[in-house]
Amino acid sequence: MAWLRDSPLNPRRILQILALGAGAIVGSGAIVLDVLADVPADPGPGGTAPVRPFRLDQVRLGNGLLQEKRDRIKNFLRQYDERKFLVLFNNQAGRSNPAGVTPPGGWEDGGLLSGHWTGHFMTALSQAYADQGEEVFKTKLDWMVKELAACQDAITARMGGNSTGGNQPGDAQVGRVPGKFGSALRLDGVNPTQYVTLPQETINQLRDFTIATWVNLASAQTWSRLFDFGHDSTINMFLTPSSGNAPRFAITVGGPDQEQQINGKAAIPTGKWTHIAVTLTGSTGTLYVDGKVVGTNTAMTLNPSNLDNPGNRWIGRSQYADALLNATVDEFHIFDRALSDAEIQSMQTSAAGSTGGGNIAWYKFDEENGTTLKDSSSNGRDAGVVGQSGSGAGWIPTHPGYLGALPEDTVLRLGPPRWAVYGGNADTNTWAPWYTQHKIMRGLLDAYYNTNNSQALDVVVKMADWAYLALTIGDKNQPGYKGNLTRDDLNYMWDLYIGGEFGGANEVFPEIYDLTGDARHLQTAKAFDNRESLFGAAVEDRDILVVPKDKIPGRRRPERLHANTHVPQFIGYMRIFEHSGDQEYFDAAKNFYGWVVPHREFATGGTGGNYPGSNNNMELFQNRDNIANAVAQGGAETCTTYNLLKLARNLFMHEHNATYMDNYERGLFNMISGSRADTTSTSDPQLTYFQPLGPGANRDYGNTGTCCGGTGMESHTKYQETVYLRSADGSALWVNLYVPSTLNWAEKGFAVKQETTFPRGDTSKFTITGEGQLDIKLRVPGWVRKGFQVTINGEAQSSKEAQPGTYLTLSRTWKTGDVIEVKMPFTIRTERALDRPDTQSIMWGPVLLQILGTPRGGSGSFWEMSLYRYLKLDGDYARAAITKTRTTASGDPVFTSKSGSLTVRPYYISDTQAVSSYFRRVEPSVVFGAIDTGVPNRKRNDGLPKYDVLVTGIPSPGTDGPTFLDLVWDQAPFASHAAFVKTVTSTADAFVAAKVYTTKERDVIVAKASEAEKELATGS
Repeated sequence: MAWLRDSPLNPRRILQILALGAGAIVGSGAIVLDVLADVPADPGPGGTAPVRPFRLDQVRLGNGLLQEKRDRIKNFLRQYDERKFLVLFNNQAGRSNPAGVTPPGGWEDGGLLSGHWTGHFMTALSQAYADQGEEVFKTKLDWMVKELAACQDAITARMGGNSTGGNQPGDAQVGRVPGKFGSALRLDGVNPTQYVTLPQETINQLRDFTIATWVNLASAQTWSRLFDFGHDSTINMFLTPSSGNAPRFAITVGGPDQEQQINGKAAIPTGKWTHIAVTLTGSTGTLYVDGKVVGTNTAMTLNPSNLDNPGNRWIGRSQYADALLNATVDEFHIFDRALSDAEIQSMQTSAAGSTGGGNIAWYKFDEENGTTLKDSSSNGRDAGVVGQSGSGAGWIPTHPGYLGALPEDTVLRLGPPRWAVYGGNADTNTWAPWYTQHKIMRGLLDAYYNTNNSQALDVVVKMADWAYLALTIGDKNQPGYKGNLTRDDLNYMWDLYIGGEFGGANEVFPEIYDLTGDARHLQTAKAFDNRESLFGAAVEDRDILVVPKDKIPGRRRPERLHANTHVPQFIGYMRIFEHSGDQEYFDAAKNFYGWVVPHREFATGGTGGNYPGSNNNMELFQNRDNIANAVAQGGAETCTTYNLLKLARNLFMHEHNATYMDNYERGLFNMISGSRADTTSTSDPQLTYFQPLGPGANRDYGNTGTCCGGTGMESHTKYQETVYLRSADGSALWVNLYVPSTLNWAEKGFAVKQETTFPRGDTSKFTITGEGQLDIKLRVPGWVRKGFQVTINGEAQSSKEAQPGTYLTLSRTWKTGDVIEVKMPFTIRTERALDRPDTQSIMWGPVLLQILGTPRGGSGSFWEMSLYRYLKLDGDYARAAITKTRTTASGDPVFTSKSGSLTVRPYYISDTQAVSSYFRRVEPSVVFGAIDTGVPNRKRNDGLPKYDVLVTGIPSPGTDGPTFLDLVWDQAPFASHAAFVKTVTSTADAFVAAKVYTTKERDVIVAKASEAEKELATGS
């Protein structure tokens, strides 16, 4: 093997070549290794792919929609105090903090996910700096890296050379007392039972709700809280047993002066069990005491979704300086609906009455002891009792190199011998510790890549060294430790709901391996393989994202997998493939992506949500091909789309399939650009968490400290990353997105300036600077219906190869001043839900058009439209069915539907108005323009829906299918009226053969179609 020493190739690249062999790499974009063998690897994602990214600083955005969204986030980054991020890290390191500086809040508040937002913020700063080189962002970032390095050193220094480390907190023995039904929890305001903290999912998905519980007050306290959910004294929702002389429920996003209240009528007695409940449905809130209504408010405009994913979710503690609750609590229920009077009354005589118990969470307090409070619903949302805590700086790490905003123990306890689970107990539970580690490491790597901060690389390598020890040796100082972690142990860890979520931790370790040459880091990446229940199925292309109760694979996984837990895993598998050559990792990622797109993809590019019969959690995947019955049940999580775009981009680098970029474009110009409010506010990032899809829903913005608040900061500071890609050998430039921008490809001696108003306009102009041979590959979007016209220096190019869903290659020797002009006329079309064809969305090019306002049947009912009578031969709804009526000051088009005179606008417009992403298509008879055949527009039976997992109340396979007119107009545009009549005839013949139409009905349809030439002419 002497040739290895003499080879000019990177040693890791040689290993990749040996692993891959001499054949082609992958897929439809095959490229032989001989081509790549002489091309060195690049740092970062896609660094060994046949098509690779440019550095962020090589592409600069021009003015337009994405620049507007980017600048709003950059303004937030400029003004936000970066010192807030170091407070919790300093606490763990035993370092002092500046007076008056507090943590960011939200989930970054000292709870079990603290530290993750720090990583997101560092990534966003590095990207904001790369964008235009503004020193303010680098200055902030350099300071954060320096301070984090000092924290890491201080924590490791505690080991002192001879210490074995690992003195971590244990579970306090908190007993239970007799309750109203079974046992109860006594909160006395002192250690170890000060108050209770609940998991974030108990609150963050609620709009309508019921919270009901029994309480036995030990003393008459004014303003102590039975519960309080919020961020601080400005944003919160609480119930106090006494606001002076009676109970009060209140919710506010503007402090006490703006509270929306429901007040009781009499004092709650002490020394006696009392049942208290509050409900909210729409604008009506009701307060109950012992089953009787004691207060109402019919003008409520706020609900828990307005609290912006509250970081503080407490039983017994106030957002103010009020005394902790001195009482005993029993049977604490949270529902996602308002219970009826009768249901509230039924709870007076038994623990759950006729309700079945809180379907969001139900705490019975029947444990024998301990600080963990079991959730008796099916959701596993365990809570925790909180006692007094110290400074957090006294613990000694088990392994060197740890860095975090929480003790090392919060990570190690996930594995053996303790196997901690997701919950609200800071001493014994976990949230997603490796997710947090990933975000910090990703932020440091991006600081190195985008700003050349070498200290960031030093810190992240030490973290990687620590991670190797944590995932091989493990929690060695715990009683019951039995030795190094096994593959079986790791499988068991990663199948745990939420606790086993590790983000894309497996993506950073192959990159660190590439940077250092230390093979341990590639081994660490593979430690994250989710091999018990998902990895093998993905390799074999067996879709098991949702399974029936009796077919759950593995020991721990639930029926429905959490979407944003699992998408990033496959991004990591792509990185392992890129640095090891192991084909199964690529196959798993490609197949997994195919399960989501199109089978679970909404018109926005998002995925995930509830459906009838599912457990109540919108963050989970819906069953395969379930679109229509998931739409009304919630909406997609913005984080998941962020990660789906990363996966699509990475797959494209290896396969060059334009469909990946079509889907990337859909997600980018809808969910991602639509995730930032169109405001100038910098009080918080003004980003979405969920983006509701139900009729008449509205978006909420904020999200300080949440996962979507973090990825949102990243998304809006890296818009330029996929506009252009390059072949690894420099022979081709791939133009993937039509975005105003300038590319500086100094290594090749080329610059390209793209001028466009896309997606507000449908043309783009490219001006070339540079000389030489280059293939420029222009993406022909899959949504193109009226051609893709290209000129070079005014000369039209052949359009034969410009097929939708492909790339058009312009191969020539370019010279400075050459101009490419592209025109891709936008049309309006409709897209049908996979499982219910009459549930449709309106698309304008890649952009979803939303209907403004609440449907006439009220929130939850769909708008209905009839549109086929307005179509002409070209099938473009924009001609008459849905026409442009005005342009906003920002240049955004606004449309009006002929049916119902409804206002329709682009999804990316981001305010809080009620909007609908889907409508119901009502086309009762076969019509051709104004000609009504009198024949019903019947459906073909396609056996829809065809669900792999049943939906309550929905037969599957069903008898639904597209209508006759659906299938005819699917063939548009028509070159001539004769072509239209031919399609009508063949479709009618098929319906006769299927016994949907009679021969007589067919003849009428065909005859009327023949008569409709004038009606359907595009000039009419």
